[in-house]
Amino acid sequence: MGNMDLKSILAKVELIVREAGLSALSLQENLEEVRFKSPKDLVTSADLSSEKILVEGISKLFPEHRIRTEEAGVIENFSKDASLQWVIDPVDGTINFSRRIPLWGVSVALLQNQKPIVAICYLPRLGEMFMAYKNGGCFLNGKRIFVSNTSAIEKAIVSNGDFNVGNAEKIRIENLNNFSEEAKSCMRVKCMGSAVAEGTFLASGRLDGFVMTMSYPWDIAGISLLIEEANGKVSRIDGSPLTYTDGEQVLFSNGILHQDFLEILKRAKDN
Repeated sequence: MGNMDLKSILAKVELIVREAGLSALSLQENLEEVRFKSPKDLVTSADLSSEKILVEGISKLFPEHRIRTEEAGVIENFSKDASLQWVIDPVDGTINFSRRIPLWGVSVALLQNQKPIVAICYLPRLGEMFMAYKNGGCFLNGKRIFVSNTSAIEKAIVSNGDFNVGNAEKIRIENLNNFSEEAKSCMRVKCMGSAVAEGTFLASGRLDGFVMTMSYPWDIAGISLLIEEANGKVSRIDGSPLTYTDGEQVLFSNGILHQDFLEILKRAKDN
């Protein structure tokens, strides 16, 4: 699958992602349904509406591809091409979304042999569309973007994933340790509550690092490709490569500070 093919795929799927994001945005002020899918995690009517638009649109364009979404899981039969899979988060940052906090978005990525090759991340409330394809660069609203050039860890701004995800007690302790060690070395430590917001902010140079102590493929596949194509770096928090499987602990950075962040996370783990 060459670059021209990927560019064409990107252009087609952008339209679907934009439609899904605008649909969610239109529902944000008057949500018809908000329910708990776990004690501290919500799903809204907007998640379901956005997911329906994305799944139906992508399935129509690429009927041979597999699809996995946050809400519905793997939603098609396994006779399809196992090497190509779309991973979809219809509303990333649902808690933010439900409280009308503008940091939320739609994240869609195409994986080939478990590696992202196309990514579209849309922040509807901010009017920002981020897109990338493998070896094609990263773009915000059509303009090429890059990660920051921050080279001193004491000037770095880093963000972390939310505390109440998965095994909440384990995540809470790990995040607290990470925050503590990061605060000793970095200029600021943030927690924005949306991986798609934090990942796109890193790709566009607004952040220098982002740490997730619990992730799923739909959380990280899109933003990983954006960050790499913006000249950043991604890895597990021990420095090993990502495999885009459930439960990975992930570090994203501007690349320059990647080793500094790895050392900070190692100190946090040793505490």
